[in-house]
Amino acid sequence: MTLRTLTVVVFILMGTIAVVLVVLPYLRRGALAPAGETFTRLTRTRPARLAFVLVWAWLGWHFLAR
Repeated sequence: MTLRTLTVVVFILMGTIAVVLVVLPYLRRGALAPAGETFTRLTRTRPARLAFVLVWAWLGWHFLAR
């Protein structure tokens, strides 16, 4: 397995997990909090929002800018 193939497989796996985490709360009420509610709780304070923006910028810079 080449590094490129491994990278594609990991991205597909992460996308699948993300879709499951978004859909699961609507299929089984009470199993998990919906993604929007979770995001709202995580970014409630200013330092948390700043940390989120910095992590997002770091990820974009290192993985998407080529």
